[in-house]
Formats: sequence, C-alpha cells, structure tokens
Amino acid sequence: MLFALFLLFVHPVPAYEVDNFTGRAGLVRDSLPVLDHEIGRILERAAREANLESPGHCSVAVLRQEILRWIRPDPTGILELWLEFTDSIERTPVGVRTSVYRNISFFDSPIMKVFGIGRSFKLGGQVIGTDKIGHFFMQGLDFYDRVRDGASIETVLATEHGEDGLWGLGTSGVKSWADIAADYQGYRFWSRLVDGPHPYFRCSERGEWVRESAFTWVDYVNPGWDEALNCSEMKPGIRSGVEEELLKLGVTCPVDPMACEGLTRLEYADHLVSPVCRPKR
Repeated sequence: MLFALFLLFVHPVPAYEVDNFTGRAGLVRDSLPVLDHEIGRILERAAREANLESPGHCSVAVLRQEILRWIRPDPTGILELWLEFTDSIERTPVGVRTSVYRNISFFDSPIMKVFGIGRSFKLGGQVIGTDKIGHFFMQGLDFYDRVRDGASIETVLATEHGEDGLWGLGTSGVKSWADIAADYQGYRFWSRLVDGPHPYFRCSERGEWVRESAFTWVDYVNPGWDEALNCSEMKPGIRSGVEEELLKLGVTCPVDPMACEGLTRLEYADHLVSPVCRPKR
C-alpha cells in the first residue's frame, strides 16, 4: 500500500487501466488512418532532426531519441495524452465511476481510484485502450534493449515484464495480458526500425537516414490487445466487483468465446494470452 501511494506522487500518470467492455458497441469510427498518419509524422520528423543533429553519420541513438521525444515521459507521454484528449479519434466516454471498476476500493487499487482509467478506441478493427500505445513504444523498447543485451525474447516475455509488479498487480491490482501483447509488438517495431529486410529507415551513402517503409498499425495490432478478449487477472477484491458489473452488462470475459481460438494461434501465445483462453495442460 505504501509503495503504491509513493507511486502516486513520483509517476505523473493519469491512468493505469482501461475498460474495454463498457461502451465498446458504440465505437464506430476506426482510428487507423489518424494514428498511422500521426506515427508517420513522428518518424519523419525524428529522421529529419536526427540528420541535423548528426550530419553525415546515421546515429541510431539520436534517431531513437528523436522518436521518443514525442512519446516520453514513461509511462504516460505526449502521444498517449493526445490520444486521451484529441477530437480526431472516437473514444468511449468511460470514467472509473461508470466503468466495470466502479466498485473497487481504494485499498484494492489506490492508483485507479486517484487517477481513474484510460479510454478505449478502435484501431485496425480492434477495441483497445489508450494505454496500449505507451506500452507498445516504451515497454516494447525495454524488451528490445534486453534482447539486444543478450537475453532471448522468450526469457524476456517469461520474466522481464512488469505486469506482476510495477505496471500491474503491484500497483493497479490488475495484470493485463493485453499490455504484454502490446509490449511484444512494440519489441517487433523497434527491431525493425533500422534492421531486417524491410526497415523503416536505412542509412544513405551520404550518412543520412532515409525512409524505407511506411508505418501502419495493421502490422502490429491484433485481438490480443483487447482486454475484453484477452482477459486480465485481478486481485480478488477487484475481480469480484468487475464480475458483478459484467453480469449487469450481460457479458463475460472473453466477450466473444470464439476469440480464444485465434488468440492461442498468436506467436508466443503462452506468454501473451490469458490463461482463460489457454487450454489446461
């Protein structure tokens, strides 16, 4: 409890969790074109600034720094805040008092009671929370750095995510498997930034970053990012309250039981998919 209260003051984060159940049917407009354009704009500006800062030398460190300039600070940065407030995308008008978390106590989740929850929107046909964008870029980068330092991605997925502690059960009281699914896709993004057969940037003969591939969220977003499909684990007090609210909505988690079949076919499903969907062994 003391640790969680400490985090309230040292981390300026407006929301740790999202409700992908309430209001999902009202989401009509897909935000894919808007978000593709926004990330494309960030990447173009990052390359331009990196070329100015290190002329004649393609510095990966500077390129990364310029991309992160529009995403940091971790865990909630400029891009995620923009998602919460922009009129350019359609979001669910859900706050903690009108969500499936409405009955949680301060003891169960002081973070959520003070900062509330993030909102949901549709991206690439999937209903996801605004928090997933931060997870994609920031925790995905952490995954990438750990692999670059010698760990296998399997080890990172099994042991190095924070959903059992700082980013989940230890603070908000919720372990989001959808967060981990977004983290992994972020790792894939950073792995492709300047490497692989289709990198986003290549180094020209003049030592300048040149755009090689266009970014689209379609390459990364999947049903695993949806917490109403890829069900979260929760502290007992939170879980009982959420289950009560789901009964009122007339749904269960997953809201579409058939989704489990697709989720279990995802790459590294054992590390990214809720035990609710994974067959017992």
